Amino acid sequence: MSTVLAAIEADACAQPILTTATALANLFHATVAAVHAHENGAGSPRELARAFRAPLCEVCGPAVEQIVAAAGQPEVVALAIGARGVHGGPQPAGRTALEIITRLPKPVAVVPPHAQPRQKITRLLVPLDGTRESSQALEDTIKLAHRRQLEIIVLHVHSPATVPAFADHEPHATAAWDREFLSRHIATPHDRVSLQRRLGAPGEDIVALARENAADLIVLAWSQDLSPGRARVVSRTLAHSNVPVLLIPTT
Repeated sequence: MSTVLAAIEADACAQPILTTATALANLFHATVAAVHAHENGAGSPRELARAFRAPLCEVCGPAVEQIVAAAGQPEVVALAIGARGVHGGPQPAGRTALEIITRLPKPVAVVPPHAQPRQKITRLLVPLDGTRESSQALEDTIKLAHRRQLEIIVLHVHSPATVPAFADHEPHATAAWDREFLSRHIATPHDRVSLQRRLGAPGEDIVALARENAADLIVLAWSQDLSPGRARVVSRTLAHSNVPVLLIPTT
């Protein structure tokens, strides 16, 4: 059977990671398992994994290599990891999380340490940039969400060059544009899908809209490229989101 893997440490961040893995397992129709990589003699999160009824695999060695190897097994459909080990204000994701998300060609949910996720997802925020690559990458996840009867909020952020000229004063034309955008990028029926459009900075709008609409999960397509000047939307979302962010590779 398919598995969602939770990479956990023996600290307070393990619980939201396991809760997120449980929520993803409901989405992917999978079971939950956990992995803990011993690097420096720290304690084991065995009791917490047991509380979630998640079998725990404890491995020794560098965390990134061990987690990527465990998540690379064919039965693993997604991984949940902590963004960083420090509670507090906005911070970039930690080194371990960044290395894993760029190396593992599978969906990875990055969980903020201050997140309070629910074990059942009811509302997804799905930003779409209007490219075919992002739409194709997110298609399977959107189909699963629709099948589970979840609410899907699609966000498209315009730049000044792409905002429709009629947007402020022609409601019928705006509604037609919205229908066309959804038809072009969402293959499922649109009965539980809504479109929100913004003009501004995508990273800021994603985090703000997720908070305004009480989204349980942000789902982002990305290229797994964190070289300078790339993945600015992903980096900003990871740094500021207070809900888990599910990253879906476009390749």
